[in-house]
Amino acid sequence: MKKNIPTIVRSHVKDLKRRIEQLDAELVEAFWDNGNVLELVPKRSAFIDGFLSEMWNDCFGDEDALALFAVGGYGRGELHPHSDVDLLILRRGRKTRNERVEAFVRELWDLGLDLGISVRTIKECKIEAANDQTVITALTERRLLCGSRALALRLDRALNSNSHWPTRKFVRVKRTEQLQRHEQFGDIEYGLEPNIKNSPGGLRDIQVVGWITKRQFDTSDPKELVSLGILTDREADTLVSGIELLWRIRFALHVLSKRKDDQLSFGYQREIADRFGYTDSDGLLAVERFMRDYYRVVLELREVNDISLQYFDETVLHRGWLSRVKPLNSRFQIHNRYLEVRSDSVFEEYPPALFELFVLMANDTTIRGVRANTIRLIRKNLHLIDDSFRNNAEIGRLFIALLKSPHVVVSQLTRMRRYGILGRYIPQFGQVIGQMQHDLFHIYTVDAHTMMLIRNLRRMLMTEYADHFPLVSEVASQIERIELLYLAGIFHDIGKGRGGNHSSLGAADALDFCTRIGLDQEGKELVGWLVQNHLVMSRTSQRKDTADPKVHYDFARLVQTEERLNYLLVLTVADIQATAPSLWTDWRASLLYTLFFGTQEVLQKGVDIEPETQVLIERRQQAAAQVLEQRSMKDVDLEGLWREIDPGFILSHSPQILASFAEHLSRVDPRQEPLVFALERDSTSSQSQIIEIFISTVNRPRLFVDCVMALSRFNLGIVDARIATSATDLCYDSFVVIPPSDERLNVDRQEQICEYLREILRGERTVQRMRQQRIPRQLREFKLPVRVTFSEDDNVRSTTIEVIAPDRSGLLAVICSVLAEFQLDVITARVSTFGERVEDVFEVKNNDEAPMSDLQKTELRESLIAQISTEVVESAA
Repeated sequence: MKKNIPTIVRSHVKDLKRRIEQLDAELVEAFWDNGNVLELVPKRSAFIDGFLSEMWNDCFGDEDALALFAVGGYGRGELHPHSDVDLLILRRGRKTRNERVEAFVRELWDLGLDLGISVRTIKECKIEAANDQTVITALTERRLLCGSRALALRLDRALNSNSHWPTRKFVRVKRTEQLQRHEQFGDIEYGLEPNIKNSPGGLRDIQVVGWITKRQFDTSDPKELVSLGILTDREADTLVSGIELLWRIRFALHVLSKRKDDQLSFGYQREIADRFGYTDSDGLLAVERFMRDYYRVVLELREVNDISLQYFDETVLHRGWLSRVKPLNSRFQIHNRYLEVRSDSVFEEYPPALFELFVLMANDTTIRGVRANTIRLIRKNLHLIDDSFRNNAEIGRLFIALLKSPHVVVSQLTRMRRYGILGRYIPQFGQVIGQMQHDLFHIYTVDAHTMMLIRNLRRMLMTEYADHFPLVSEVASQIERIELLYLAGIFHDIGKGRGGNHSSLGAADALDFCTRIGLDQEGKELVGWLVQNHLVMSRTSQRKDTADPKVHYDFARLVQTEERLNYLLVLTVADIQATAPSLWTDWRASLLYTLFFGTQEVLQKGVDIEPETQVLIERRQQAAAQVLEQRSMKDVDLEGLWREIDPGFILSHSPQILASFAEHLSRVDPRQEPLVFALERDSTSSQSQIIEIFISTVNRPRLFVDCVMALSRFNLGIVDARIATSATDLCYDSFVVIPPSDERLNVDRQEQICEYLREILRGERTVQRMRQQRIPRQLREFKLPVRVTFSEDDNVRSTTIEVIAPDRSGLLAVICSVLAEFQLDVITARVSTFGERVEDVFEVKNNDEAPMSDLQKTELRESLIAQISTEVVESAA
């Protein structure tokens, strides 16, 4: 006969749900009223304890064959608003009160909690724990809520046995698990939208230490860990204050998202910063100040985690191993491949030792790192780094010696940053530690970006990375004083967050620092110049026609020497790649390299010699004729082509491309039939394509706009365009396009695109307006205002228009449509994307070939802003 299942539990469900909702509402109100999260989270856990015990007693009474445990985070007494309530129902045998257990579980699910429930016997617990380290981890934090204490004691004996899960094995598994988790986040604490639980330095890193100490010492309480000698008082304080901040953020995330959410996305960053009372200040937004506090905390928490794991490595994993000590000098020795001081008073007696230890490691690849006791001594003696220390000539020489060292320079600078030394020695660097920029372009904090830039510089000097940086590695090999390049890298962004021009601020800081460390005048001036101009080469290549000899001449006058040009190219490439890996494309590389070689040629001839544009054009024409001759195409009318196209077109294309253009024109008369063909340009990488599509046809209104919209339909990124109309009213246009990163255009696909364009140009097909595409979530988070600026060159009759706007699909077509409405002919277009924003530059002219009037500029600016803003709003809807 089926046993009766108590109905008393069901009668309480509605009331219990109301009580939970009421408590959660009270906790949320207290939280936003600056309540102590270290009290609120355990309070929620204690409340859940109470009503679970109440339900258990209603259902099972004093049943001695069952026990209820809180496990995982709930076992630690941590329950955020939407945290999982993980439970273990332990039963004596497989058939113990099955129906009652099932009824109890059903009632729990009816409460609407985020539950994780397992029902096991002791034997099943042992088997599951033995096969799955996540199970033993969760069970390590078990806490008896109610039920049989005798059963709980039996489980203790079964799981606490060192033979079941030896501590050494547990530590090794937890370390491996953490390494794998860190790798998933690129091993950096500074993600744009960090996961506060799983990112390096997050809550999980704290929990790893707690799991190991719980397993080894049956406690994870920071105060008790200090008594055991595992943590110092300072590290315990760091742990507690770090937990408080991360808990506050996690609590806020759960409340705002109304679900379990550990991802600190851009939208929540801004809202939490506002609710936590952060405000904008000079140079920093409120959200940037909030995230700086977050990043600094996780950096310190990761350091505590590293020191703790190293302690476990020495006391657990390598306990009983023979110590191998190798003296290096009177101050340092290598202890089992880790560097340590030979006396606790070393730094007090000889402060330069704070720098000497990093120089020693940079010159000895056998040293794996710094022992935990020495790291603690470093932190204890940071107060020694004062003005006297900073002005000490010997320490300056040690710093330069570090930058010149042959091995792991970046690792040592990173250690100096993490231990707090670099930020004290260079106070301005200390100000940018953890400083983010609230955009999608800069994906790292300033200090992390700086370390990655120096890592890139180092790799450019290493033969094993020569294939990654073919040209730049060759140029870098010619640099005689690499330490100057490293110094420029350290200071290039150090002026950010202070308001004003960060390049100028950084240059002033760099000059002051170089003077302080005794650098010679020539080296000091070069470092200052590089910091002042570290963005110029990138900006010039993005905004100017890098094939124009005048651009080379103007840039050469700025640079002055080939030495500066070499330093600047290497620094520029390293900076771009350290800002965001996706920024370094073959197209961007080709622009930089063209500017570099053109400027180098001018410098070799002398900047006082004006560029002989006509001579360059004639050389290019002669080279194109030679290409045709090699192809046995002597009858092609090159002279006709030279009469039709403008000089800029000739200078911006190789002789091979010009020869191909002439060859196509010999077969198709663009007055009768639109000429459209595609050529694949040389690329520095076999993984990406740069394709240029050429068009020649009779000019007509909206021709350029139609071509842009047609190419957009194929999801091609247009990065450059050149438009020219001959005296005979023929258009000679070219579009440089890049396919999506996961796609390559074979010959058939290229021809399909060309045929589509021919149909448009013949009038056989009408260009359809692209359907609005939803903007990705990250782009929607940024409300970037549209900016339109104008500039003119006294020597030309055109106007340059720069449009800065939020990125979205089809934006170029929108801008070109507005330009067409104002009857402006586009001569060139340069398209650049930087994270969430685009910076497009157009050279345009009126029909009368006169510069735009002030009234035209005002009306065009208003129309562009209105149209782009409307498009962005509609596509985000």
